[in-house]
Amino acid sequence: MSTSTIPTAPLPPAAVDAMRRLELALTTPDAAVVEKVRTALGYQRGWKPDRYLGETATYLTVRSQHELNDLYERVGGKVSTRMVERTTSDGTTWTAEEITLTVDVPEVGPVQVVTDIEDDPATGYRTDIPVVVAARRHTAVEVKAVVA
Repeated sequence: MSTSTIPTAPLPPAAVDAMRRLELALTTPDAAVVEKVRTALGYQRGWKPDRYLGETATYLTVRSQHELNDLYERVGGKVSTRMVERTTSDGTTWTAEEITLTVDVPEVGPVQVVTDIEDDPATGYRTDIPVVVAARRHTAVEVKAVVA
């Protein structure tokens, strides 16, 4: 009997999202983990993940790329972007560019902080800020490596 090796690859975005939703449904964030994440990210005492937003101790959201940029400049980390489909409560869908900051928190592991990139300088949303520039550069390098 022979066996063949099947190469593995990173999970597709939909699978990662499904795993995050499953984690949220099955677990309650451990208070010690939440405190380590809060401290590492420099959040205020008493902060905790917002289950309503789908947050877990290791998957968080912020309101804007400016808030994400403040976090990126404070703690660093790796950034990337991806295209995602969003749906409103009435079923309307649209495509958004999501930006993810991944911070390695000691004794916890990777923590992802995400938001959608808004591209409307008239309302103050700029895309020339460091976190967006770094994410787009990183994503472009990854795409170039896959194509090569």
